[in-house]
Amino acid sequence: MADNSIRRGMGWATMADVAREAGVSLMTVSRVYKRPESVSPRTRENVLKAGARLGFLPNSVAGNLASGKTNMIGIVVPSLRNSNNATSIQGMADYLRQASYHFMIANTGYSLEDETAVVKAFVQRRPDGIVLTGTRHGQETVDLLKAAGVPVVETWETKGPFLDMATGFRNYEAAREITAHLIERGYRKIGYIDYPAIGLTRYVERLAGLKDELKAAGLPSGQIVSPLEAQDLYQDASSFRGGAVGLQMLQGKYDIDAVLCASDILAVGALFECQRQGIAVPRQMAVAGFGDFEIAAEVHPGLTTIRTNGYQIGWNAAEMLVQRILQPDADIPLRDVGYELVTRGST
Repeated sequence: MADNSIRRGMGWATMADVAREAGVSLMTVSRVYKRPESVSPRTRENVLKAGARLGFLPNSVAGNLASGKTNMIGIVVPSLRNSNNATSIQGMADYLRQASYHFMIANTGYSLEDETAVVKAFVQRRPDGIVLTGTRHGQETVDLLKAAGVPVVETWETKGPFLDMATGFRNYEAAREITAHLIERGYRKIGYIDYPAIGLTRYVERLAGLKDELKAAGLPSGQIVSPLEAQDLYQDASSFRGGAVGLQMLQGKYDIDAVLCASDILAVGALFECQRQGIAVPRQMAVAGFGDFEIAAEVHPGLTTIRTNGYQIGWNAAEMLVQRILQPDADIPLRDVGYELVTRGST
């Protein structure tokens, strides 16, 4: 009988490995995964535990190439509404197309549980590489990827530790720079609308950068809210509405003359709310964001923000994966794409 998981060269456990681990025949392992009702409960449990220890997943793609390569890359993103994610995907697509690779995309909605589910689904299809967004993952995801031995690139961050390879920019330094810009413009009571995806490293770094820059300037740093606190009032705390609610929450708690937001989506929502309230921007209130999404240059006044090169991050991720696939032992260093402070009318 043919082995159902032939990718030994990149760390895939095989049916034969599971059979040896469980002390049963290859046929028994096959029946456990294909017709579990035909195997006794005790044997089935023994085989499944052996498979879990080895990181074995049955191959759901019939007829994998003899080389074990699928020419398929799995791309995991937290949102498809974020224009920076879209440009990052475009960068990956452009590189992979000219390198003769295909790709699958999955959206996690910033859920670690959903990330585990989609990574498991990808791994079952034996991709040649996987792109993840950020460095915060559930332990099951980490264990699964380590057991599979598949090349991984984590994107949008430069602060490790990393599972394998990474490309991104320095979120902490970028947050300090845009905060310093607000201080230089004369704003002293700076509020912050945090991103509702709690615990994600890049947003933790942005908040830390803001706090440290305010502290260095001798200014208070406790004027922080997250629209997640009021998410039961509306559907999506990471939306324009989230930015509006975040500004309202800041106004209810603090006396502020500027607001920095963890993303441009929240910042534009805050800008819209200023307009609804008749607050003159930037004379009465400055508004700044993060990401330089397409809308940042189109709203009035234009949004001051941090420009991040999502396209280059995507291109880098794809290029690094292909290099690792072709040269498994290659030492591929972190790629920092940098960032740029873009000042517009909102400050």
